[in-house]
Amino acid sequence: MANKLQCLTTEEIAKRLTDAGVTPTSQRLAIAQYVLCEADHPTAEEVETGVKNKLPMVSKATVYNTLGKLLEVGMLREVRSPHEESLRYDGNIEPHHHFIDRETGEIVDISFGDVEITNIESLKRKFKIENLSVTIEGSRRQRG
Repeated sequence: MANKLQCLTTEEIAKRLTDAGVTPTSQRLAIAQYVLCEADHPTAEEVETGVKNKLPMVSKATVYNTLGKLLEVGMLREVRSPHEESLRYDGNIEPHHHFIDRETGEIVDISFGDVEITNIESLKRKFKIENLSVTIEGSRRQRG
């Protein structure tokens, strides 16, 4: 399984935002900090709730706009579950796959190299592949 990224400092997040041409406001910093460091594949609603603990006046529009901007500049990825309406946001932008536990809804990162895709060249002849991400669904095996 892929390791959760080490948490970035506020200064590191501010630098990434600035480097991407995004002004690092207190709201953007709090939202990015929450998604990148405090939450694991949160929905926008979860981000809003989590950030309101620090910034009670943050609006839903600010959360959605900031998440959209973070996606646009490549600091986040979207994760779509076929069983949920809400998008989830992933701060791990390195190539990786996901396992979704159907019993708990938990989303777990899986290292890119842990999934073998043997017919990728054949697929490239049929499709212009821009991103490759495998989502595996099931339940965790009982340990014992």
